[in-house]
Amino acid sequence: MYIFVKMRKIISAFGLIVLAALGVKAQIDPSFSQFNAAPMSVNPGFTGSTAMHRVIFNGRIQWPNLPQAFQTMAFSYDFWRPELKSGFGVQIIADKAGSAELKNTTARFNYSYKIMVGNWVLSPGLYFGYSWNSFDANKLLFGDQLDYGAGNIPPSLDPNVARLNRVQIFDTGAGLLMYNSKSWIGASVYHLNQPNASIIDGDSPWPMKIVVTGGVRIPIYGDNHRTQQISSVAPSFMYRFQGGTHQLDIGLSYTVAPVVVGLYYRGVPFIKDFNDQPTSDAAIFTMGLLFSYFEFGYSYDFTISELSARTGGAHEVSLIYEFQLVTHPKRISRKNKILPCPTFNRKSSIGANIFRKN
Repeated sequence: MYIFVKMRKIISAFGLIVLAALGVKAQIDPSFSQFNAAPMSVNPGFTGSTAMHRVIFNGRIQWPNLPQAFQTMAFSYDFWRPELKSGFGVQIIADKAGSAELKNTTARFNYSYKIMVGNWVLSPGLYFGYSWNSFDANKLLFGDQLDYGAGNIPPSLDPNVARLNRVQIFDTGAGLLMYNSKSWIGASVYHLNQPNASIIDGDSPWPMKIVVTGGVRIPIYGDNHRTQQISSVAPSFMYRFQGGTHQLDIGLSYTVAPVVVGLYYRGVPFIKDFNDQPTSDAAIFTMGLLFSYFEFGYSYDFTISELSARTGGAHEVSLIYEFQLVTHPKRISRKNKILPCPTFNRKSSIGANIFRKN
């Protein structure tokens, strides 16, 4: 019994250490393995990068074999207004982690402006976001809540711990995207104002997130070049730096409509970890189904780091639906038509609605 009580004390102390770290070390943004299916989480310049209205849902559960898995969900809606040469969008991201349910909910308004430069589209973008951070202190176990044989002692929470209420944060960011009919490259910065994200007393700036992404879509034709079924190979990458941590996702997807499969690697081989070994995180397998206006994607992260596969890796799904509210093709002048970004696999992104100069 004495050993059991001591173990609970150690666990409680460890929980307090983690809690204290939350006040001095800023949070790191969640990310999706299917980064091409979460465009506004990568660069606000992607806002309105398709010819129609677009709704996207992303869901991720990481390390499901652990008692409290990390869960992230995102919903976004964006559209392109040709007469304004602008894209508008909204995004909501909800993230939950740990047994005490550290939660972050973020709502963003995104805007982008499209400029034709030769055969390229230049798309600067920005966002304004509002976030809520919270932490459930009632799910923490403290030393004075243990039963020592004389009854439970009421908890005497530290004032800094007791005030774990919802903290509201405003932040902003910007990005720049360039693309043509086959390739794309872009960079973005999130949390430019580095707001205080601490949920207890103290200053804990939300570190800036720098993201660089790019890729190329290479069509592969059969014997008949006029065939309606065009396959393609698309190598792509995403590099992210935030709060002293590096992340690189790189790989390729192969599409033969309506099926797409892909294989990616997450790690930073040129940066050593604390054991002086190359940083390796996961091998990512993706698969999906593509239709004219709908796309479904699934991915699984095979953990290859020291955490091993016992964590259960990570499961992720994405749903993308495109639609058109009103069709007035004659009202859109040719000079206002824009080239859809080839990041996305649907037919409208590999040949339809191509911008024409004359």
